[in-house]
Amino acid sequence: MAANLYDTRTLLQAKEVYAPQASFLRDRYFPTSDADIFSTKKVDIDYKDEQANKLGPLVLPEVGGIPMDRRGYETHEFEPPMIAPERVLTAGHLEDRQAGEAIGGALSPSGREAKILADDLVDLTRAIDLREEHMAAQTLLTNAYSAKRYADKYGSQGIDFNIKYYSEGSNPATYTGSGWSTASSNIISDLATMANMLTDRGLPATDVIVAGDVADVMMGNASIQKLLDIRRYEIGEVKPEELPSGAVLIAVLNVKGHIMNVFSYSRTYTADDGTTKAFIPSGSVIVTAPACGRMAYGSVTQLEEYAHDFVTYAGRRVPHVTTNSHDNVRTLTLQAKPLAIPNVKNPFVYSKVLA
Repeated sequence: MAANLYDTRTLLQAKEVYAPQASFLRDRYFPTSDADIFSTKKVDIDYKDEQANKLGPLVLPEVGGIPMDRRGYETHEFEPPMIAPERVLTAGHLEDRQAGEAIGGALSPSGREAKILADDLVDLTRAIDLREEHMAAQTLLTNAYSAKRYADKYGSQGIDFNIKYYSEGSNPATYTGSGWSTASSNIISDLATMANMLTDRGLPATDVIVAGDVADVMMGNASIQKLLDIRRYEIGEVKPEELPSGAVLIAVLNVKGHIMNVFSYSRTYTADDGTTKAFIPSGSVIVTAPACGRMAYGSVTQLEEYAHDFVTYAGRRVPHVTTNSHDNVRTLTLQAKPLAIPNVKNPFVYSKVLA
């Protein structure tokens, strides 16, 4: 019975225990569909050419029609990086009372083992969720993703992972405005220009994502306040619990004809160096639209201890359990191979508006 508890297929059936939790940037801007779960270690993404804003041709009645060019596309192959947090279980863990357990140890060792397993899966899932949110944030901010893949827990050895979604020398999905440091700053004009950088290419521009300090400046800006119906003006127009952690809809603005949702996002994470950082750094603004990209997943191949063979799994989360009977240690690893990928080239625009 104990062996079945750790069989990969058994763990995969308990998806509700480690299902990805709600995460604002990943879920809204890089959703995952069944087509984004690949059975290969690499993922193939087709980039369609931008939707041309070309008018349909007028024709004479006796002419059947005039051909228009179809949108072309180009295919790129990416290999997602591996995320693999793990937890170690020893005999000592089964002998000691766990957090939340009654004084005196009401649980048997086997019951305690099942509870530890479930708790570990939840914790490891949260760690992967945060890494995916970081990946989504960095893709929106830089049109690329860079991170170090570590070879040991102390971070002394590793290899850089770098991928960018543009071929130019610098990121073309950026805008340099006039700065928003004063109450009279021309915020609306900058937002309209950023939106036009997308809509002029046939792309939607419905969302504005800002750091917390930028949200404060926007709400104190005279031109923005004039756009809002002061009698109905509420910072909490959408309650925080109605959105994933850290995200608040602070306003819906008519930006020179663009109806835009303005989200303040203040969620933080602990970086690899131990410092606390914001997913959206101070002074940052991003203009984009929901589902501007996708979170694709490559397959995971692992040696199954109970099957004594290599098995490949396609999924967002793949558990793996190994044992060291000599040292009385069992290790649970939760693996994922995600990559946040834009659906078309440059479907977002970033700007640094506060120094």
